[in-house]
Amino acid sequence: MVVIRRAARTRGRGDRGAALLETLLVFPVFMAIVLGIFEFGLIYRDVLTTNEAVGTGARQGAVIGPRVTATGASADYVIIRSVRESLGSIPTAWIDHIVVFRSNAPGAGGPLAQIPASCRAGVAVPGRCNVYDPQDAFLAVQSGDTAYFDCPGGPACDWDPSTRSNGPRISDIEYIGVYIKLERPYVSGLFGDIFTSEQATVVRLEPGVIE
Repeated sequence: MVVIRRAARTRGRGDRGAALLETLLVFPVFMAIVLGIFEFGLIYRDVLTTNEAVGTGARQGAVIGPRVTATGASADYVIIRSVRESLGSIPTAWIDHIVVFRSNAPGAGGPLAQIPASCRAGVAVPGRCNVYDPQDAFLAVQSGDTAYFDCPGGPACDWDPSTRSNGPRISDIEYIGVYIKLERPYVSGLFGDIFTSEQATVVRLEPGVIE
């Protein structure tokens, strides 16, 4: 009986040791999975938010077209204001730059494919895109500074909103796109330092006077 009890105690200690070893092996994997779900859940939320922001901004810009609002605001002012409001809790520091660009019809490719490489890199191209630093542009809309988006001299002048065509022939109507590059730091640091997301939407300008 003494021998049996000693053997049982020995097996119990061995089982506890094996369970501890298994826990030590599985726990890091389990935590990585949990953190991955948490991390990419936040990223997915921010990507959806950014995509909604560019879509809303492009639609607002398409409605204004070459006109100005009753308060004297150009299309780009309305676009940037809409983007700022739509981004919600996403910190401004995460936004690398915002681009308002002249696009072609959807048959020319997806929105991201239609942005000139320089514009996508944050360098304005005359006649094709306006590039905005989010800190300065958001401050301008926050203070109601519509003059920041006026020409000459402002960042809106490379593709002057007043020159955008919404008629008179249907074939003359241009397409407007809005692009945001988001550089979001990872929370956990397990998957790298920065997650980069690029979102763009293209919308045709609302027709003005049609022949």
